[in-house]
This record gives sequence, structure tokens and C-alpha cells, in this order.
Amino acid sequence: MAEIDTKLAQLGNRSESSTGAVNPPIYLTTAYRHGGIGQSSGYDYVRTGNPTREILEKAIADLEEGDRGFACSSGMAAIWTVLSLFAHGDEWIVSKDLYGGTYRLLEQGFKKWGLNSTYADMADLNEIKSAITPRTKALFVETPTNPLMEQADIKAIAKIAKENGILLIVDNTFYTPLLQKPLTIGADIVIHSATKYLGGHNDVLAG
Repeated sequence: MAEIDTKLAQLGNRSESSTGAVNPPIYLTTAYRHGGIGQSSGYDYVRTGNPTREILEKAIADLEEGDRGFACSSGMAAIWTVLSLFAHGDEWIVSKDLYGGTYRLLEQGFKKWGLNSTYADMADLNEIKSAITPRTKALFVETPTNPLMEQADIKAIAKIAKENGILLIVDNTFYTPLLQKPLTIGADIVIHSATKYLGGHNDVLAG
């Protein structure tokens, strides 16, 4: 916990090299000036990059011990972003107990666009194995689930995913990196609704 506390206390520190400001500014600009044609500062347009947002992205990636983080406008936007990795006709296996917003997105949105979801009890490894088909591309696990707080053995599920050449995606919203780091035990992608425990479920909407 002490290591995480230190990381959290140092978020954004030493990121403003031009002024040495300990507390980084909030960049509100939508566009960036370049020194000349073809001379990018590394930032072109706010949709593709923003120094303030990058501090958050790097922080979450660091806390999760991942390679890269991507900030989204909400947790559902983060899930939508991950779903966009898949193609028409693909299938994935999803936690049977699931956040209602995610369920509606799958059944009322992506299902009619050709991404089919099979629901399984993620505490039952045999049920997961039997649900896998040649079209299965990923396992999507909420642990603990919302609302029933059911837990899954990420390490055991990761073994199944690796054996079948499919991705393991974990929604880590309820535990956060303070209590669980799915990437360190076999997950490929981690998703958060940062609105909830990361943000305090008060004044932040993010994913």
C-alpha cells in the first residue's frame, strides 16, 4: 500500500519541465501550434492527445502495471472502445451477472451489429470452457460483479483464455488497482468506470 500511496501522491509531479510547476496545469486548448510544416510537438488535436489527459492515462497504466492507458468520457465509452476491436460475427463470453448498462449495450447495440455475447457463470470454469466456440474472441469478466459482488478467479480464467488463444478483458471497477491488478495475473485488457471508486462516485465522469 505504501508504494501505491507514493505513486498517487506523485501523480503529475515533474511533468511540467518548461516551468517546473509541481502541480501540472489543466490544458483546455483544442489545437496546438507547430514550429513549421511537418514539425509536430507531439500534440496535434485534443481528440488524439492532451498533456493533462496523458497524466491520468500514464497514472492508471502505472497503477495497473500495464503498458498503456486510454482515458474515455465514461466507463461505458471505455467498454465501447474495447468492443470496437471486434468484427461482425465475432463472439465473446461475458459474466452472467453484469452491470445493466453493459448488458444493454451488448444486447441492444452490438448484438444487432453482429457481435454476439454468451453469458456464463465466471465462477464455474467448466461452464466457461463449454461456452467457447471457434468464433469466440474474448472473455469479459466483471469481478466483483455489479450488483451481486460475485468474484471470479482471474488467474484460472486467464489460463483458459491462453489455452484457447482468446483475450481476457477484466472490468476492475469495484476493486481498483488498490486491491486487484488483473494484468499481473493474466488479463490482457483492464477496464474501469473511473466514475465509481477511482473518482469517488461524486463529481467525475470518466472511464
